[in-house]
Amino acid sequence: MTGAFDTHCHIQDPKLLEDVDGVLERARLAGLEGMALCGYHAASNELALELAARSPLLFPAVGFHPHEADDVTPAMLAELESQATLPAVVAVGEIGLDFYRNLSSAANQCKLLDAQLEIALRVGKPVCVHSRSAEDVIYDHLGPYASRARANGMTVPGVMHCFGGTFEQAQPYLEAGFVVSVSCTVTYPKNDTTMLLAQLVPLESLVIETDSPYLPPQVKRGKLNEPANVVEAARAIAALRQVSLEDVLEATTRNAERLFGIRVAKPVGAA
Repeated sequence: MTGAFDTHCHIQDPKLLEDVDGVLERARLAGLEGMALCGYHAASNELALELAARSPLLFPAVGFHPHEADDVTPAMLAELESQATLPAVVAVGEIGLDFYRNLSSAANQCKLLDAQLEIALRVGKPVCVHSRSAEDVIYDHLGPYASRARANGMTVPGVMHCFGGTFEQAQPYLEAGFVVSVSCTVTYPKNDTTMLLAQLVPLESLVIETDSPYLPPQVKRGKLNEPANVVEAARAIAALRQVSLEDVLEATTRNAERLFGIRVAKPVGAA
């Protein structure tokens, strides 16, 4: 059976870092073929690069989360661009807008997002986009970026990470070439919006993720999430779409390869 690909995790988070070898081994045993390890501030970007150098399952991405927007300096952006040029780095992210918590000003969030979109264009890498309570507003930034990225030959301009909007809100991003990521929250019994999204997004535009250590599947609510659990998202999607788990894993893993411009191999000894 095709293995899964977790398109967004944070196993460099202190909650998982102390058991990172165990996390990686459980992912391997679950048959994962890869994980995008996304940075969100300077220290996590460094850790993403360091951990990815230790495991062929990890594909690093570097970026500044919108929560960091009030504190990011031009020097920090210059360092980010230097990191993003590295061949091992598959994306610029996690970047975006968060108008739910508003831990940084809206103006600074927009400024930081635009700066990182420009970096992504210069280095020719897709973006991993965080959008919370900003699903409509953020298109004003991502639409023009996507047009420029595709004009430059990028197959997929980016991924809408853990998309929390409706299918109707997802459509402009799909039309712009983005893939949409569904997390383990699709397993939550009352999450009708994500369930419908998982049914209606074309399979060729769908990827899966855990957002570890956050958002564990329903069967592990109250516990830390980790990449091995991404299979639960795939299983829920398969049930909702009335297709096989293999079909979902095959499509979402190939979509992840297309998104990040990589090829993955099934881990030796995977179940």
